[in-house]
Amino acid sequence: MIYGLSKKLTLLRQQHKMSQSEVARRIGVSSSAVSAYEADETSPTLENLVKLANLFHVSTDYLLGVEYPRDKAILDTSGLNKQQLTVLQNLIDIMK
Repeated sequence: MIYGLSKKLTLLRQQHKMSQSEVARRIGVSSSAVSAYEADETSPTLENLVKLANLFHVSTDYLLGVEYPRDKAILDTSGLNKQQLTVLQNLIDIMK
């Protein structure tokens, strides 16, 4: 089992307002497989881990619990528009 993965998957699914059946359909597994991932009974295959990361717009590193030093944090901005990126950059500049 991958420590912490089950809680992250449950939280991400709830944040995206998806059922286990919806997640299962979108990544091509049974709903019982998603239930087993969330119950920490089994871990997804590498292929399904990548599908889950893509579905929830997070990195596989995040799902696997890889930690980055605080000063080298990585933020996925791929879903932000130009205005949102500008606001984010301004916030970063203020915090420096």
